[in-house]
Amino acid sequence: MTNTEFQDFLDQHDYELPKVGDIRTGVIVSVTPQSVVVDLGVKRDGLVSASDLSKLSQEDRDALKVNEEIPVYIVSTDEADSLEVSIHLAQLNQDWLDAEALVEKDEIIEAEIIGYNKGGAIVPFGRLRGFVPASHLTSLRRGMDNAERQQMLAKMRGEVIPVKIIEVDRRRRRLVLSQREAQKEWEQKRKEELLNKLNEGAVVTGRVSGLRDFGAFVDLGGADGLVHISEMAW
Repeated sequence: MTNTEFQDFLDQHDYELPKVGDIRTGVIVSVTPQSVVVDLGVKRDGLVSASDLSKLSQEDRDALKVNEEIPVYIVSTDEADSLEVSIHLAQLNQDWLDAEALVEKDEIIEAEIIGYNKGGAIVPFGRLRGFVPASHLTSLRRGMDNAERQQMLAKMRGEVIPVKIIEVDRRRRRLVLSQREAQKEWEQKRKEELLNKLNEGAVVTGRVSGLRDFGAFVDLGGADGLVHISEMAW
């Protein structure tokens, strides 16, 4: 086969053309405010649109440099001279993979409550939004009416809580987490870490969590200590 015939073959078959939904790693060859061009190792370059770039954080946009490798999601192969690709969707795909890995590992993470609805709390996971049902929040007791629940959820905004991911459904875009599943294990871990740090004679700061006739219980941030009444300064 001559060089001309081989090139004609490539033109006809578009050798190794990615399919819609594929994740491919390419090399950035051009960066402008309107678009990014990515060399994917095939005849057509990948084109990242301005609308896709607008979905990236400022930090991610600043990190886009010529000759740097980057994963992209194949959005469309319809154009004859380029492929429509997305950096944002590739990032979301990685977040879903990370969530699935945490389920497999049964691992605890910390998440900040950034919002709520009538059913529970909203927490971020990477670029995704996860949902913690009210029944899986330790601060919400059973039997609360809707108004009480909404007031409590409003107060919890900004609070960082330990959670486990208990459901990942990429097709339905469902990411469900549980504080109840994580709390007991989290408290035990914090207690062990605290006890390993404490030495006799060390001075630490705690919060009084209870008073009794014989003294005061002090929360040290993971374990409770007892200050006997004879040791209190009056």
